Amino acid sequence: MTAKKAAQTAVLLAVALILGFLENMLPPIFPMLPYARIGLGNAAVLLALIWLGVPYAASILVLKCVVIGLFSGAPTMILYSLGGGALSFGAMTLLLKLGANGVPAVSAAGGVMHNVGQVLVAMAFTGTAGIAVLLVYLALFGLVAGAVIGVVVYFVDLGVKREKRGEQDA
Repeated sequence: MTAKKAAQTAVLLAVALILGFLENMLPPIFPMLPYARIGLGNAAVLLALIWLGVPYAASILVLKCVVIGLFSGAPTMILYSLGGGALSFGAMTLLLKLGANGVPAVSAAGGVMHNVGQVLVAMAFTGTAGIAVLLVYLALFGLVAGAVIGVVVYFVDLGVKREKRGEQDA
């Protein structure tokens, strides 16, 4: 690991944590689904996946899930976050490796898979298959939230690339 990649990883982890903590302080978007969050911190994970690669982005994902889970006062949240995050991360990594076109689409798929992963963890914990009913609502929410995060990531990536080109021209 180069010093530059270590610094970039640390900055993206800090961004992920700040956005995650900020989002936890906000009221739920849908009171009937209090755990449905837009996933602001996942923007930093997706940026790391695009800019730095799988190992760096995976370390940000795991650390984000663990730290926010520990500080949220709900340590079991770590398992839900890791379950959803792992499935989401795998889907996004696969789509990017296959050359999927469009960061918003990749992120939307990640949003859906994140909710699928969390419902699978909930089903495993409770032994209740009926929880799968929530997937109808959560998948739609994950699709929209993931697309929104993807649009943000697309424009951040575009802006950074423009800035780098501007530095090279100067």
